[in-house]
Amino acid sequence: MSILGPALAQKFIDKTAKHLEYNINIMNDKGIIIASKDASRVGSFHEVAYGMLNGTIETGIVTEKEKYIGTKPGVNLFIDYKNKHVGVICVTGNPENVQAFAVLVKTSMEAMLEYELQMEGERRRKDKAEHFLYYLLYEDRNESAIVDRMSDELGLNKELYRICILIKYHSDYRAAKLIQALTSAEGHSVQDVIAVARNNDIILLKALGDKKSDTVKGYKLVIEEYIKNVLEKLPTEYDPKKISFFIGSLQSNINRYKNSHLHAQELVLQTKEAFGIHFFNDHILDYYRSLATIKAYDEVFSIYDPLFNEGEKKQLVEMVKALYKNNYNVLYSAKELYIHRNTLLFRLNKLKDTLNIDPIAVAEDREFLNELAYYFSKTKKTE
Repeated sequence: MSILGPALAQKFIDKTAKHLEYNINIMNDKGIIIASKDASRVGSFHEVAYGMLNGTIETGIVTEKEKYIGTKPGVNLFIDYKNKHVGVICVTGNPENVQAFAVLVKTSMEAMLEYELQMEGERRRKDKAEHFLYYLLYEDRNESAIVDRMSDELGLNKELYRICILIKYHSDYRAAKLIQALTSAEGHSVQDVIAVARNNDIILLKALGDKKSDTVKGYKLVIEEYIKNVLEKLPTEYDPKKISFFIGSLQSNINRYKNSHLHAQELVLQTKEAFGIHFFNDHILDYYRSLATIKAYDEVFSIYDPLFNEGEKKQLVEMVKALYKNNYNVLYSAKELYIHRNTLLFRLNKLKDTLNIDPIAVAEDREFLNELAYYFSKTKKTE
C-alpha cells in the first residue's frame, strides 16, 4: 500500500494549490496522477514520474511538449518521506519560471505528508491502546497470547513496572483536554497507555522504571511530580480541586495490570475526598477490611457490643480514628480531637478498665482496638 494516497494528495491540492497560478499534479509510486488542479488528468499515467521513480529518467525537468506520455513541460520533483521517494510532484509551466516555486511546493507537500502520517499513526495507536486496555481490564478471561500480541503491536516494554491511575474530573471538563495535559507534561512516556472508560473516567496505565531500578522505593514521588506537571498543563479554567487521581497497586507483570485497575477502583469507593492524589498502598487495611463481610466481624466483636452505649461507641470510633492517623501519639491525637491530653488519657484508662487492653503500649492491643472501632463504625446505629 502506497504511503501517498489520493485523499491526502487531493487534500494538499485543495488547501494549498487551488488558488495558485500554475497547475500542480501529484503522482504516486506507480507514476499515476492521483491528484491535480486539472481534474481531467487524475488517473492518467505520467511517464516522467514513473521513470524518475524506477531510475530510468535522471531529470524531472521537461522542456518539450508531448515528448513523454501524459507529461507537459514543467518541473517534476521527488516527494520524500523518511529518506525514501514515495511519489513525484509536478508544477506545469516553463521550467525557468516555475523551478523555485516547485521546490517550495515540494517542501510544503512533504511537511503535510509527515504531519498527516504522524497524526494517523497517533490515531491508530490510540485505537489500539483503547482496545488493549478494554481487553486487558474488562474481559473476564484474558488469553496470554492475545495480550502479548496486542502489547507488541503497541511496542510496550514488558520489563517496566506499571501502575494504573484512574482519573475522575468535573462533568464540565473534557477528557481530550485532560489527555492532552497528560501526554504533554514532563514525565509522560511513550510507554504510557491511555484510554477513556465508558463512564468517562480516564484510565492511565503509567510506565515507570525497569525492575533493576529504584522504582519500588521511589514511585510515589515520581507520580506526584508527574501529576504536578500535568496540572500545570491544564487550561486555566480547569480547577485542580475538581480532579482526582486514584493510583492502584504497582505491578511488574502484564497479566497483573488488571489488579492495579481493580485496586484503583476500590480506592475510589473507600476515599471520601473529592480531589487530590490517593495511593492504594496508603489504604491497604481498608481494602482488606472490605474483603471481609460485616458478619465475619460480628462473629468476633459482637460480644463487646453490650459493654458500650451508642454515645460511647461513637466516641471510641472518633478516638481511634485520631490515634490511628497520628500513629497513636497521645499529644497529637488530642489536638486532632480538640480535647486536652489528660482527657484522652482518661478515656484510654477507662477503656483499659473495661477491656483490659493498653493500645498505647501493646501493639497487639492496638490492632484489636482498630478492628473493634471499625466494627462499631459499620454497625447500623453508629454509621
